[in-house]
Amino acid sequence: MRPSLLVLVRHGHTAGNRAGPATPMSGWTDTPLDARGRDEAEALRRRLAGGPALDAVYSSPLSRALETARIAAGAWGPVRPHDGLREICCGDVDGLPIEEVKARHAPLWEAHLRQADDDFRWPGGESYRELRARCLAAIAAIAAAHPGQRVLVVTHAGVIGQILGALHGVPPARWEPFRPGNASLTSLSWQGERGVLLRFDDREHLSSSTRRPGG
Repeated sequence: MRPSLLVLVRHGHTAGNRAGPATPMSGWTDTPLDARGRDEAEALRRRLAGGPALDAVYSSPLSRALETARIAAGAWGPVRPHDGLREICCGDVDGLPIEEVKARHAPLWEAHLRQADDDFRWPGGESYRELRARCLAAIAAIAAAHPGQRVLVVTHAGVIGQILGALHGVPPARWEPFRPGNASLTSLSWQGERGVLLRFDDREHLSSSTRRPGG
């Protein structure tokens, strides 16, 4: 079986990516793109249009990813939603303002920041270990369905971080080392159960005002 070229994209900017007291925990909460995010997706569309053809387009079913995929894919669609590409489920705190979560769940917030427990989960949510297993199963299934093809996969920072963490031997709880920016490109060559990182967090298609780290 020939390796697949997987072009991973983090969705464009949303209200959940803005710093501030009202910023929500954006796991499965369905936060749409804002104006900046739609501009980023359009810039991504122009970048992809100037490159090799895409054989398939997959996306997380959350609207911020689906909208990014539908704008960026252009004529390469249709977009195929895949549940395995969702962001981590934050359970009972999903959608709550981050400042409220810090106040109500201070010990859990500190444990989250330590990035030391692979089985950490928010109440009613998904653990980092479970997230990694889900992400790897999804990406392996997509690659297996498209041997030797170029596939666009629009998803979330947590998903991309878990996939790259697995490839580099980083524990699931370490969510920060491979955190890409909004609307960035990360490319992998994938065969069977393993991949090789070719490019990470490429934002050359974005303007300097939208290329801020972690945006």
